[in-house]
Amino acid sequence: MKCSYCQQEIIRNLTFKEILFPLLIKSERCSLCQKKFKKITDPVCPTCFKPGWTVRCDECQQWKKQYPYYDFCHQALFNYNEAFKEWIYQYKFLGDFRLKTTFTVEIQEYFSHKKDWIICCIPLSEQRFLQRGFNQVEAFLQTANIKTSPLLERSIDTLPQSNKNRQERLASPQVFAATDQTIKIRNKKVLIVDDVYTTGRTLFHAAEILQKYQPEKIQTFSLAR
Repeated sequence: MKCSYCQQEIIRNLTFKEILFPLLIKSERCSLCQKKFKKITDPVCPTCFKPGWTVRCDECQQWKKQYPYYDFCHQALFNYNEAFKEWIYQYKFLGDFRLKTTFTVEIQEYFSHKKDWIICCIPLSEQRFLQRGFNQVEAFLQTANIKTSPLLERSIDTLPQSNKNRQERLASPQVFAATDQTIKIRNKKVLIVDDVYTTGRTLFHAAEILQKYQPEKIQTFSLAR
């Protein structure tokens, strides 16, 4: 078995069940890679999971003024530290498709509590998809056997958020439009998924479009915050 991040061999004893049923063997990180990624722990902002807060953070207070009728709730798994930035760079920008399995165990655990939710990943523009060859969010969800619904599409192509500073990100125009599938979310619970939450601009734009279709609830999720 190889580490799902560094691809080095992992030497460990298999359980009896894994010997009998090899398909039960899940991708995992070696001990060194396991230590690189820090899971988010309390205290966190109760609405966006920003570490270090016990009440609604200053960013969420600003978003609430802009979206007073949106009951915002975001959750994330890992701190956006240097190790996670390096993983994103290798996976998303260098196109190392093997890294889609790096966090499969944690993703499956989180989504085991979202069985009755409609899952929507942030879409790429056609141009960006052709350049990259895959949607990085859709890929890590599919690898974890998470079914997604194409509720959104990018109506315009813009510079990647990673190429913008904070103010430029916050000032980004609405880039999403609903698909013909979106009408199905009325009175349903919807979870919008992205890889990283930085300013929140992308996720709020996505929620803004979906809210018009009267879902019961909208929440958001990212691997890192």
